[in-house]
Amino acid sequence: MTEMSKTSGISQTSRSPLEFLENPQSIRTILFDVGFTLLRVRPSEAEICLRVCRELDLHIDEETMTERLEEAENYFFQQTRKNRHIWGDQQAIDTLWIGYYSTLLRPLIAEHDEQRLHQLASAINKEFGKHTSWEIYPDVLPTLKALREQGYTLGVVSDWGISLGSILSNLGLTHYFDTVVISAALRHGKPSPHLYEQALERTNSIPDYTLHIGDSYIFDVLGARSVGITPVLLDRHHRVDPNKMDCLTVHSLMDLLEILEVS
Repeated sequence: MTEMSKTSGISQTSRSPLEFLENPQSIRTILFDVGFTLLRVRPSEAEICLRVCRELDLHIDEETMTERLEEAENYFFQQTRKNRHIWGDQQAIDTLWIGYYSTLLRPLIAEHDEQRLHQLASAINKEFGKHTSWEIYPDVLPTLKALREQGYTLGVVSDWGISLGSILSNLGLTHYFDTVVISAALRHGKPSPHLYEQALERTNSIPDYTLHIGDSYIFDVLGARSVGITPVLLDRHHRVDPNKMDCLTVHSLMDLLEILEVS
């Protein structure tokens, strides 16, 4: 069974898409989040960290690295909850990720060797700025191609550093989109309405005729809704109950084609 068939989920929910989208055929513009919507880490975060560390002569076993990631993730959530403006500043984004990887590695290197720690954390952060650390989900290209063939206007709205432009280009995705709105370039992060307003302006789109899909309720659903765009929550791993959500929820991008009645 392919990943697309495993994650497709419109038929598994009892709530009709029409509850949140009265006239699907009125939609003409679709905006996409990127991280864990269009792209995922390749091959895995732990494996990339291990490889970079080995290249810099730090040898760690995979089990230890995986265990350390939990503490690093706690650091990430603490920092992003304290400062939601991080994604609007490239320097703040780099500081966040270097702090994240420093938290990950600190117990694994010689005590007080902050220079070594910064070297390793910076190298890992740099690696994730390359397209080779990311891959396209299997449902992305079929969805984008089908929507393009039907004449939809497509765009990206993403909390990311300035490296996103080259990542999308090198992965062959840029030509599908009429605009790419990146938080670090615009100096605003989700759920700020500025990102969504900019996407609407650049594509000459009307909120009532626009959808935005992403994997975060706070950043994607609330952000899009703040400017009148219909939000769609992408729940690839079935973590929420669609019947308890106040927005349209899907498990695959391919579900958009069914909702929009795209053949």
